[in-house]
Amino acid sequence: MNCPLCGSTKTVTQKCLEVAPIVSRWSQEFGIDVKSEFGQVSMIALHKCRDCGLGFFQPRSVAGSPALYAVLEKIGWYYLPRKWEHDMAFHDVSGSRNGIEIGCGFGDFVARVRREMNISFEGCEQNPSAVEVARSRGLSILLEDSQNLAARSRGAYDVVCSFQVLEHVEQPSTFLKSLCDLVRPGGKLLLGLPNAESFLRNQFNVLDLPPHHMTRWTTKVLTRLPAWFPLRLTRISYEPLGDAHLGPYLDAYSDFFRKSSLGISTWPTFRLGMARVIRHPRVRPFLRDQTFYASYVRV
Repeated sequence: MNCPLCGSTKTVTQKCLEVAPIVSRWSQEFGIDVKSEFGQVSMIALHKCRDCGLGFFQPRSVAGSPALYAVLEKIGWYYLPRKWEHDMAFHDVSGSRNGIEIGCGFGDFVARVRREMNISFEGCEQNPSAVEVARSRGLSILLEDSQNLAARSRGAYDVVCSFQVLEHVEQPSTFLKSLCDLVRPGGKLLLGLPNAESFLRNQFNVLDLPPHHMTRWTTKVLTRLPAWFPLRLTRISYEPLGDAHLGPYLDAYSDFFRKSSLGISTWPTFRLGMARVIRHPRVRPFLRDQTFYASYVRV
């Protein structure tokens, strides 16, 4: 089983999951029927590359279709207008001549850069309905695959951004190559994505599974990208735990300790104490939310 990022054959199967319970959870939690996304597939497997550290699901054919994202966009929190990684990238975009966001959704970050920095900024998105919304706001948004765009716009941008997209694609190596091709030498590639080492690792979250997420990323993987792509890492930043995720954070680690062999007998008391600790203002700055951000220079 070759790694879809580095191509290594040194991969190991971590776990196998039945599709039926995943389909059921999607229906219960979001009222969305994803059965057609899996086709005839009844079992999926999570593998890990021993060389680069990437976690990836097989078969890759179960990656979500544009139709799935057209349904997801109707959920109010799915395309958030402002994200932590937007704030990180906003500072890195400063001083650039032009840029593009790949997987821009409704174009909120594109609009912000154009409005507040007066920089020529475009978007690229494969969800037709999201493109329609973004264009209605007067934004320049391409309905196109990143590979096709890179083939005709090589080195065209000072900055290329992609937020919460890389973990969705079937072929991360091909996708990253296209992003690198779009950036001029000396330009910047800015990525925001879920941190598989955050509290996500202790959750059963259907959004972190196919057909939504196809890969899982860690600091090790982001650090090693320059080994396979013409990039130089400048920094990795970690989202501090926000109020919106206090509950999921508590649930994730509470379940972890409950299932461990620590023998916690006073479980309700332990959970209450843990809730007080993570809400303490002196503790919060040290707790990480689910997203991290990486900034690279194209070499």
